[in-house]
Amino acid sequence: MSASDDAGEAERRNGGENEGKNENENGGVGLLEAVAIEVGLIVGAGLFSLTGVATGFAGTGVPVAYVVTFAIVSLSIVPTAVLGSARPTTAGNYWYPSRLWSPVVAFFTAWGLSVSMFGGGLPVYALSFGDYVDSLIAVNPVAVGALVLTAFFLVNLVGIELAARVQLLLFVTLVSSLGAFVVFGAPAVDPTNFQPPLSTGVGGLLTGAGILYFVCLGANFVVDLGEDVQAATVTIPQSFAISIPVVFVCYVATAVVAVGTVGVDAMADATLAVPADAALSPALATYFVVGGALFAIATTINGVFIIAPKYMQVLADDGFFPAALARTNDRFETPHWALVVVFVASLASLLSPLPIAELGSLLGYGGIVLIVPMMVAAVRFVRRYPDRYAATPIPLAPRTTVALAVGAVLANVVLLALLASQNLPLFGTWLALTVVGGGLFLLARVWYFRRQGVDFPASVDTAFSPAPLEDGGMTRAGDETTADTRSFATEESER
Repeated sequence: MSASDDAGEAERRNGGENEGKNENENGGVGLLEAVAIEVGLIVGAGLFSLTGVATGFAGTGVPVAYVVTFAIVSLSIVPTAVLGSARPTTAGNYWYPSRLWSPVVAFFTAWGLSVSMFGGGLPVYALSFGDYVDSLIAVNPVAVGALVLTAFFLVNLVGIELAARVQLLLFVTLVSSLGAFVVFGAPAVDPTNFQPPLSTGVGGLLTGAGILYFVCLGANFVVDLGEDVQAATVTIPQSFAISIPVVFVCYVATAVVAVGTVGVDAMADATLAVPADAALSPALATYFVVGGALFAIATTINGVFIIAPKYMQVLADDGFFPAALARTNDRFETPHWALVVVFVASLASLLSPLPIAELGSLLGYGGIVLIVPMMVAAVRFVRRYPDRYAATPIPLAPRTTVALAVGAVLANVVLLALLASQNLPLFGTWLALTVVGGGLFLLARVWYFRRQGVDFPASVDTAFSPAPLEDGGMTRAGDETTADTRSFATEESER
């Protein structure tokens, strides 16, 4: 059997047997837990630190900047939901573009996201967690951040169901604290603090929206858990329909209260602790910091530990990463080596002499670039599989979904340019690590496989088959075409 055949059988097994498992078994991630994961990935340290930064650019228009940002983010949500409902799979943000466009392009976008996440994602969130704890009691922020990374590494090592339950608990506390900030802070809002409207003009508004973009990203990553989501073909679109409005209302209301209570000058470049201290009682302000800031950061860190190993597993199955990263723990069925890589890489970055606090923009670069191939994949799916698109629970005409995908690409390109212009050296560094670093790694894998007599990456099976349908038009529980064969990663390991 060729490596291509093995990869194809691995894909069919992963897409078929696991899909059947999720549709038929009671275990896994349910709707509420999926919403908790999405909200946790969206609402992170960025809300509490970058609202002030965005206020410095957008002025009185910062609530409108959140509206603009969510409108742009929502453009990509519908095409992403279409793919997730038509063919639930693992690491969908890599898998769909690799099958419907190019595995090499999908590899580079996944690599760029890894650079963003390990360099400016997890270490930034961990350090922010330590800084907020330090504002309550005197601690070493780096040491606290290292403990938080270790704790969530261990939680996810035990299994996704435990991690999802932890996420749900954190989610409930997070939403309640944001609600307390809005409800009890609203009486202190002074309408004159929003005069004049759009004080920095349209240019400032759009720049503020660009700064806030990665604060609003995150929901689309739930398609990376397709095989772990119960009734994924329906649950994924439903979770989007719930999580996006919830976060939208929380963000806009939070921005209104923050600027409305203390004014633009006081809020510019400040954290949300400033309006919380001004508008809330000491007890509520403390609850907001603990249940809001700390739990928001914690949900994001946990969400990354849930999702990042999924990418490594699928990339390993395709041959881009070493086979060991696809292995799972016999007891907990978790990707232990992939989790170790996520933990060690983020911890090393946190403990390094890098200016971690200044690397938050890296998240925006990786998130924006990841979305573009997904939109191309969605357009190709709609055009190639019109019958399967019609069977998805998305109540939109095909041309509407295509228009949303095209609009998302254009909007993301503009926002990437805005973000890059804020720190050209940082963007250049990220681009070099993505293109040059990823290119060298890919060449090393090509050389490795050629020594084995395999033409890589041409050997990657890029066949795409939507989930089969029952007679009634609903997605069938499992794929009956699965076969008991070895995966690409297994054969590589045996070599």
